Amino acid sequence: MHEFKLLFLQACKWVGLFRLAQWLTRGRLKILCYHGFELADEAAFRPKLFIRGQQFARRLEAIARYGLHVLPLDEAVARLYARNLPDNALVITIDDGFESVHRVAVPHLRRHRYPATVYVTTYYVQHANPVFRLAVQYMFWKTTCTRLDLVDLPWSQDRSVDMSDPAQRDRAMWDCIRHGERADATEQERCQLCENIGRLLDTPYDDIVQSRMLHLMAPQTLRTLNADRVSVELHTHRHTFSGDDAQRAEREIADNRAALRQWIAHEPRHFCYPSGLWEERQWQWLDSMQVKSSTTCVPGLNSHATPRHALRRFLDGENIHQLEFEAALCGFSDLLRSARALMRVGRTSSPGPMN
Repeated sequence: MHEFKLLFLQACKWVGLFRLAQWLTRGRLKILCYHGFELADEAAFRPKLFIRGQQFARRLEAIARYGLHVLPLDEAVARLYARNLPDNALVITIDDGFESVHRVAVPHLRRHRYPATVYVTTYYVQHANPVFRLAVQYMFWKTTCTRLDLVDLPWSQDRSVDMSDPAQRDRAMWDCIRHGERADATEQERCQLCENIGRLLDTPYDDIVQSRMLHLMAPQTLRTLNADRVSVELHTHRHTFSGDDAQRAEREIADNRAALRQWIAHEPRHFCYPSGLWEERQWQWLDSMQVKSSTTCVPGLNSHATPRHALRRFLDGENIHQLEFEAALCGFSDLLRSARALMRVGRTSSPGPMN
């Protein structure tokens, strides 16, 4: 099925439909979303979350080839709602703030002189350890152990886990993650837990620590980004944003902003929902916190009618073929999605056969 889709996209590109779609959508703002960039084997581990540097370079080359105008986020948002956006405007955003942004993405962006925005979640900037959940998931993915014996562990009942059984493997992994993420757990306990599970799985946690593949950027690195036209913006402190508790939500933004103020010169006022989870009730809270815009993980194009706190983005990663990327870049995939939606509406609203 995927091969058929790629053949279809190749044919559409060949007959000029990508360029036509770009012309038809020239007045809409396109926003790209990235997360991490490969330092070791992250793109094989989580291809939706990470992308190889070589692949990212091809993306930027495509942006240049199609002649898109890459704008800083703040300027693009202002011009979108002022209705004076240049044709074929594009914004590049990066979520979380992994170390690999500085080491892999920034040199490629610098080469093209493209601005970008990185939304930084600050807890793991302050606590210079690998992101706990990802570290556990990585070790369970990386291990070649066929059996895991869990004995005298506070996070699991004594049992033997058949690692060739995905259900048993996942259950053991999530038991470990939930124990480490409980409310009273300390960062030191989480690191110790990672060291223990690394020994059990024969995937040394210290290798992850030394490579910094799952670290976020250090404060001193964040301070250097502005020189490369990479702005730092809000992404909550603990990568969570309550949908039913305004005070908790406000605390996440306040803690995030307070941490960032120590490391960057400008006042962060743009926001990205962690994990792409959002509700309309949060928009009023964001307005009260002087947040100017918020990006989602919903695919699509943006116009002046798009709510400021529901900006759409295309999520790119190693799992996306170059043709799929170019189709999104030109607006072709969005036009195709709209056409399919209209066809579905037409089918459901058409009268049934007469008896």
